[in-house]
Amino acid sequence: MRFVTILVALMLATLPSPAAADAIAASQRARSGDFDGMGNVRCAQNAGEALDTCKAAFAHAQNSTVVVVTFPSSFKRMLTLSDERFVRGNATMSGVGTDTEWHLAEGTYHIRVDDQRFEIPQHMIQGDMAAPTE
Repeated sequence: MRFVTILVALMLATLPSPAAADAIAASQRARSGDFDGMGNVRCAQNAGEALDTCKAAFAHAQNSTVVVVTFPSSFKRMLTLSDERFVRGNATMSGVGTDTEWHLAEGTYHIRVDDQRFEIPQHMIQGDMAAPTE
């Protein structure tokens, strides 16, 4: 676990200083279970799988958010976003979390980390856990 903390700190060191501090604070909150809210997101754990519903918990710190997604298998992945941009996924047995792609389309973050895929509503990343009303 210490290796993961060091790896996260090194990856976040490439962010501007305030953003790095925010991301580290959000990560620490998520690791300690101090979440701002929980909800459901769409996800797929393995390549080629259809998207399923997964539980997600969100920890916010200023302009950063850490999302802990729990797959139906109980496997968890931590995703870090800063200034509404995806930064990285944590290292797991599934991969180191640096083989990533992401884009924001129509209010949803579409994120791939290693072979895992996630669809996260933008309002959850912005700290507004209530779904937008229209």
